[in-house]
Amino acid sequence: VQFSWRVDGGKVNYDMHGSPKGGGKETSYKKASGAASDTGVLTAAYDGSHGWFWRNRGSADVTITLKLNGAYTEVKRVN
Repeated sequence: VQFSWRVDGGKVNYDMHGSPKGGGKETSYKKASGAASDTGVLTAAYDGSHGWFWRNRGSADVTITLKLNGAYTEVKRVN
């Protein structure tokens, strides 16, 4: 999956990761602190759930815009 995301209104910490179908050890593909954007390709290491965890450590609200292109079945937002 080709991806890009950007933050409007601040910066975030993030972890791009995957969890195997049926359980098992989670894989962290990439993580950073104080990021305003990222682009790249996510190649899943296995079947399961893959995505991002973003955390806003700032005092103002932020908006994250995620764009995807490629082979995936669904996108879920989990709060």
